[in-house]
This record gives sequence, C-alpha cells and structure tokens, in this order.
Amino acid sequence: MSDLDQRLKDAVALRDRLSGEAQRIAGRKEAAEKALADVEAEIRSKNLDPDTLDDTLAKLTEAYEKAVVSFESDVEKAKESLSPYMENPA
Repeated sequence: MSDLDQRLKDAVALRDRLSGEAQRIAGRKEAAEKALADVEAEIRSKNLDPDTLDDTLAKLTEAYEKAVVSFESDVEKAKESLSPYMENPA
C-alpha cells in the first residue's frame, strides 16, 4: 500500500468518525432544545415570561429580603414588649 493510499484510508476513517460525532452532537442539540422548550412552557404555565425571568427573580428576592427584615424587626419589638414579663429574657 502506498503512502497516498494510506493517507486516503486515514482521511476516510477520520471523515466517518467526524460524521458520527456530528450526528451525536446534532442529537444532543435537539435534546437540549426540547428541554429548553419544556422549561419555557413550564414557566409560561405559571403565568411568567421566560424572557423577563431574571427581572422577576430580582424583584422577588428584594421583596423577600424586605419581608425578612420587617419580620425580624417585629420579632425584636415583641421580645422587647414581653421582656418585663419574662423570667430570663434572652
């Protein structure tokens, strides 16, 4: 077998391997696109817009933080109000 024949054989083998890889990659891409569509559909089913999800999460996080701070303040006020009636105030 000549050098040129071996190079052709190697090139054909590489082409075949790359073709298989391309098909596997295309399959993974298709699966990822379907998974993304499923997630977006689930988000929409909850009356949310996937395109503004980051903004919605930021607003919810901010509201949650404010609610926790308010709750902590209310608990501290309750503790202060009850401290005269408690035996061992903490």
